[in-house]
Amino acid sequence: MLGFINRLSFLLILSCVLAPVRAQNQDSIQAINLEDVIVKSARINVNSKQVPFSVSLKNFNENKNYSPKSSLIDFTNSIPGLYASASNNFSQDLRISIRGFGARSAFGIRGIKLIVDGIPETTPDGQSQLDNLPLGLISNIEVIRGPSSILYGNSSGGVISINTLSNSSEPYYKTSAIFGAYQYQSIQRTRVFDWKNSSLVVHFDRRRSDGYRDFSRYKSSLLNLKYLRDLDENNKIVLQVNYTDSPYAYDSGGLKISEVEEDRRQSRKNNFDYDTYEKVRHVKTGFSWKHINDNNSFIDSYFFYQKRDFNSKLPFNYGGIIFLERDYYGIGTKYSKTFVSASKKRTVTLGIDHTNQHDDRRRFKNNLGEQGEKTFDQIEKFKNTGVYLINQTEYESGLLFRYGIRFDDNKIGTDSEEFISLNKLNPSLGLSYSINDSNNVYFSAGTSFETPTLNELSNNPNGNGLNKNLDPSSSVNYEIGWRKSASNLLLQATAYLINTDNEILPYEIEEFPGKNFYRNVGSTKRYGIELSSQFLFSSGKLNLSYTNSKNLFKDFNLNGKDLKDLSLPGIPDQILDIELIFDLSKGQSLSISNRLIGELYADNLNETKTSSYNLLTLTYSKQIFKNSQVYLGVNNLLDVNYYDNIRINAFGKRYFEPAPKRNFHFGINFSF
Repeated sequence: MLGFINRLSFLLILSCVLAPVRAQNQDSIQAINLEDVIVKSARINVNSKQVPFSVSLKNFNENKNYSPKSSLIDFTNSIPGLYASASNNFSQDLRISIRGFGARSAFGIRGIKLIVDGIPETTPDGQSQLDNLPLGLISNIEVIRGPSSILYGNSSGGVISINTLSNSSEPYYKTSAIFGAYQYQSIQRTRVFDWKNSSLVVHFDRRRSDGYRDFSRYKSSLLNLKYLRDLDENNKIVLQVNYTDSPYAYDSGGLKISEVEEDRRQSRKNNFDYDTYEKVRHVKTGFSWKHINDNNSFIDSYFFYQKRDFNSKLPFNYGGIIFLERDYYGIGTKYSKTFVSASKKRTVTLGIDHTNQHDDRRRFKNNLGEQGEKTFDQIEKFKNTGVYLINQTEYESGLLFRYGIRFDDNKIGTDSEEFISLNKLNPSLGLSYSINDSNNVYFSAGTSFETPTLNELSNNPNGNGLNKNLDPSSSVNYEIGWRKSASNLLLQATAYLINTDNEILPYEIEEFPGKNFYRNVGSTKRYGIELSSQFLFSSGKLNLSYTNSKNLFKDFNLNGKDLKDLSLPGIPDQILDIELIFDLSKGQSLSISNRLIGELYADNLNETKTSSYNLLTLTYSKQIFKNSQVYLGVNNLLDVNYYDNIRINAFGKRYFEPAPKRNFHFGINFSF
């Protein structure tokens, strides 16, 4: 811990010392202009200098991303409070947690709302997957770091809002090829058509890899279409279509520590014997329409439909082969009106969202990779309707006051069981004050809730049907923060406290090793600090972020053992990101990023703890034509042994998924 704090202190002192420095040639220093940076994921647009809660923004139009772009983790560095793992297991998919929300996920994302181009990617019951995300099109990301059910209802412990390429100053064609270790390759083609009142973005990405570990190869193809049209001055529409086909993504499984020491690249024997993998076909369509009534009011609406066919093999016999056909759709609209007077501007937003999910889930025996008799057949349904009201008032004095309330009606049922209702009312309050042009302080308080997902409910240790002993969790979040901005410097600091009742955590039992069951664990407490800074200098940029958190059980008794004040598993206690970007001569750039991940526990009893580790990455890029570049990157330069994922509470202490050692990637972009 002292090592973390010493590094942090030095770097923050360095930022503060450099803050007032001005180069002799003012034009050579980049400038940060926050006046036009608007946070759009907050339901009511608000300037990033005044937003009354903690939010991080990353713009990839201004800052080129020369990473392998193999997963969303390549876009989320330097965001405090956010931790991502399982980036190399494409069967389990990337796991993301924000302030601990989402850490329980056995695969994919839970507890966090994912929004893509204004349309929910997260299912009504709270599941998100990223295998259909067009990584090569990401233009910017907004991350709300904290419970946000007032904005998006169920499973909004944090929000990740992703916007993809929407338009260009002129039509262009781009081809990108990325090659890396373990036979990784991604071939991407993007074509932008631009007409008088409309544009079309066509993107295709085909990628594959043999994986770092044995039995971890994957392959996928993705096609994404995005059509934008201005019908007239007051009406704009966006139509999206996405098709993803992943014929295989193998799962090498978790290892015991003795197996890691013997051969960190080996797969678990059971995973190989039972031929564990997943196969996915996913279709997504979305439509959004914005109607501007006048300068002070507008209506924003959306509709989407998604279909997902999923086939998976798990490393056990009974119920070890899963077929899932998922259909889900949603519709929503909001009306916003702004009232302007001499001393204030008040905006009111009233909205409604409705989503519907239908899962046809079947399970069969896995006879060492061969399909056996059916063991489970159930249709599961989840319906959500949410109504919300948000009021935001900005005063000339620099004060911004925001409050709101949302009511959600959630109905869960099966083809053989009646619907049960899980209703929730979530209030929210936010306050920010601009002391002067450079300094802003803010406070927010809000609640959130998280229902169990249909997958978690159907994994019933008592047999068929839903596990009705599993209850929703609810949280109350408090945070206070400070922002400072200058022409070439940004500083942010946040302290937060989150109390949660009925936290949901996974566990395994001996009869089904490799299969997760879920239970409520009483109450938990999370608190911490998040610091970030960005400093621009004449030839580059320095980004820093630091998170120090405590995530503790408050009330949890497990098999007669009191776990009070023990740490929640799967959440590191500290994260420090350092990123230096140098703009060299003749169109060259050099990026040096270093990530320090603190210790974390693998189990509820805190008997197994992983060590902290340090990841250093270097990337060099060079412009070869007007709009074309080549780049070379070195990942894990120091050749550190660490774990890409920790399987929480895995039976037999098979917690560990080893991560790649030092490896390289090479890429080339051609645009014209």
